Amino acid sequence: MVKISVTVPVYNVEKYLPRCLDTIVDQTFVGDYEIICVDDGSTDNSGKILDEYAKKYANIKVIHQENLGLSEARNTALKFVNGKYTMFVDSDDFIAKNTLESLYDFAKKHNSDVVIFDFLRGTSEGKVLSTMHYTPIIKKYGKETFNYQTAETFVYRFVPVATWAKFYSTELIKNIKFEKNLNNQDVPHWAEVYTKAQRVNYLPIPFYFYAVQRVDGITMNKNRKVYDVFKAFSLAEDILKNANVFEKFKNIHYAHLTCNLVVILQKINPELRNEIINKIKKYNIDIDYEKFNNDDFFPFEKKNMNIIKFIKEHSFEQVNNFMVQENLWS
Repeated sequence: MVKISVTVPVYNVEKYLPRCLDTIVDQTFVGDYEIICVDDGSTDNSGKILDEYAKKYANIKVIHQENLGLSEARNTALKFVNGKYTMFVDSDDFIAKNTLESLYDFAKKHNSDVVIFDFLRGTSEGKVLSTMHYTPIIKKYGKETFNYQTAETFVYRFVPVATWAKFYSTELIKNIKFEKNLNNQDVPHWAEVYTKAQRVNYLPIPFYFYAVQRVDGITMNKNRKVYDVFKAFSLAEDILKNANVFEKFKNIHYAHLTCNLVVILQKINPELRNEIINKIKKYNIDIDYEKFNNDDFFPFEKKNMNIIKFIKEHSFEQVNNFMVQENLWS
């Protein structure tokens, strides 16, 4: 029986793909595990590299498809998973040698639906820049099991939405689809996973190396896909409401949204500034700003929320003057 399925969505990463695959096949895990690679219409040598690895390693399965985007590549992979547990690894990242062994043993011991773990942030060349560790969670819960109903709200606040930052029970994850053709797809996906998981645990070991990508703000933000952030958070809001926990997580949900919006504002191409400002004005943020400012949020979260509040209450000319004065436009 296959114990673990590792899914790898691939698109034009020939430079980093061998490193990623090498770390997945070279694991200390003793047992059957499969690696499901989805070539999402790569135009470089990524597809050829995958086929070469599949010839060399019997547990690698490669699916080639037209370019449909990350969401659909992940959805395709989920159709083929057979393991008791599933892990997602992005093809320009890599994992530690003991990742599968440690996560499998821990999840099995605790009968986990989801295991959250630490990760390293670094350059594409592999230089470590920082370690993501969730001190408040480990202090409160240690290795105890929790879920969205029993855990304090700060857990939802601190756990990253990134799909690759968790180890999942396949039974839980298999039928939770990623929203098609959506940037920020991890936002609604994590909301659904978290509100359906009954047994969540945290193993504070950095198994995953996340390669921070340097994005050209002008190139990225000329593409109006950056506006997907509004749809992503709307979908997550609907999921939280359907689970009857939106009021519990509302301030945290909007804190996440406003932090994302301010990052976009800082990078947006000048010709799209008026457009993004109008979209922010139209987006409903049902929040008590005074209560938010008095809650236990970080200063930067309160600052970002107040920036969005200012934008919603003032004209574009006033907003533009404010952004220039505060040096918030790139």
